[in-house]
Formats: sequence, C-alpha cells, structure tokens
Amino acid sequence: MGFRTGLLNARGQITFIVALALSTGFIIYLETLDTEERVQGRVATELARQRNAPPSILPAIDARVRANLQKSEEAYASGSGLAANRAALLVSLASAVQLGILKPEDGLTRTQRVLADMERQTGEVTPVLVSALGAAAVAFPSLQDRIAGLASAP
Repeated sequence: MGFRTGLLNARGQITFIVALALSTGFIIYLETLDTEERVQGRVATELARQRNAPPSILPAIDARVRANLQKSEEAYASGSGLAANRAALLVSLASAVQLGILKPEDGLTRTQRVLADMERQTGEVTPVLVSALGAAAVAFPSLQDRIAGLASAP
C-alpha cells in the first residue's frame, strides 16, 4: 500500500481531525471575545465613573461633607435605631467615599456595620431610608444584595 492509497483510506479520520481542530479554534476565539467584552465593560464603567467624578472638590463642600459625616456619626451613636439617623449616616458615608474624603475600604467597613445593625434591629423603613440605601448601593456595589434585602423589608 502506497502513501496515496493510505491517504485515501484515512480521509475520514483526517477530516475528523481537521474539523476538531477548527471547532476547537473557533471555541477558543469565542471565549476570547467574551473575555474582551467583560474587560471592555469594566473599562467603560471605570471611565464613566472617572468622568462623573469632579476633578477637584471645592474646600467649602469638602468641609461640609466632613462636618455632616461627623454629625451623622454622632447622631447614629446616640440613636442607631432611628431611620433618620441611619439614612443620614449612609448618605454621609456614600458621599465621603465618592468625593475621596474616606478611603473606599473604610467607608465599606462603616457601611457594613450600619447594615449589620439594620439586619439585627429592623426598624421603620421610611422613604428617606430607602433613598439612603440606594445611595449606599451606588457607592458600594459589593453590598447591593444586602441593601436590596433591607430596602424591600416590610
């Protein structure tokens, strides 16, 4: 049996191997596209966040946000069960992180403490508190599931 005859006899196997190689290459290409889309989505989100962030904060606004954060922390310490105090602290933390006054990790830790208190001591869920929870969800995307549960609580 010669080489030519062997190729003719093995053409089914050769076709299978070529089809397998092509389909594997196509699958790898599709996986690469999916990964690129996710990376491009993250880049677009980060660019949008940077575009919306003010390039510089006016000193008066910075001082006001710091003062409001201090006041809301004091009010929360004196009455953590009140919906207004919870809302004030959540909005102050979200604002401070978005303006760069607090480090994101510090704001996240403080917000987690407030959410843990809210989960332990369910109180009145007012429209103001729901709005504050929304602001916290925007500032801390990793907490959105917990926040959604608290915002929909009766």
